[in-house]
Amino acid sequence: MPNTESTKSTADKILTRFKGLRAQMQTDEEPILALPAIWDSGSSQHSTACDVIVTNQRVIGYYYRGFPRERIFVESIDLNTLRTVTWRDKNYEPVFREIMISDGVRKIYIRTQRQKSQQLYDTIQILTEHNELQEAPEIATASNPDVDTTNPLETQTQKQGQMMQHQAPVYGREEVRRSFESSSLGMMLLIVGGILLEFLAIILLFTTHNASISLPLFIAGLIAILANYFTRRMAK
Repeated sequence: MPNTESTKSTADKILTRFKGLRAQMQTDEEPILALPAIWDSGSSQHSTACDVIVTNQRVIGYYYRGFPRERIFVESIDLNTLRTVTWRDKNYEPVFREIMISDGVRKIYIRTQRQKSQQLYDTIQILTEHNELQEAPEIATASNPDVDTTNPLETQTQKQGQMMQHQAPVYGREEVRRSFESSSLGMMLLIVGGILLEFLAIILLFTTHNASISLPLFIAGLIAILANYFTRRMAK
């Protein structure tokens, strides 16, 4: 991506906005995009609500919290190691979309609003394509057979390794279909509906003093909560 005044201005704004981010930057690294998202790298048992910072070198999950104690979350993946970038469309996810990025070893799932997901997807694609264009002359030089012919077998192996290292990521889209009950929306409705039914049953019991009216609602709420619990366990 061209190093313009606009890019510099965006980088300065992002670095000013996020406390402690400047200290995490590498040499010649500049932030280009920042957006709120949910980051899931599989390194913990739960996802992390943070900001995703896209720089000219990496995709970073980041947050800084100073209260009640100072805490910094930083996880990243290098753009030049990406092998797969997939837009994942999930049914029963009316608001969020998911971008999966992988270097062949790790898979990171980033969930955010549809418009921001598209912006993230497009930015990563533009940056990786730009990096490929910049690295192409270096690969061509490394592939020149006149550079070193003392050991043809070793030279060929080095060429293949360099080409694999600079392999462009594969971009694609995937539709993920799940039953409504096992979807995040379905599980949320089960737990919220179950709790509301429990409260309604208690209110009716105290107002009508008639267990025959409140008991069915209480049982229905309990069933919804238990269904949510077992669905979550089966999904793990």
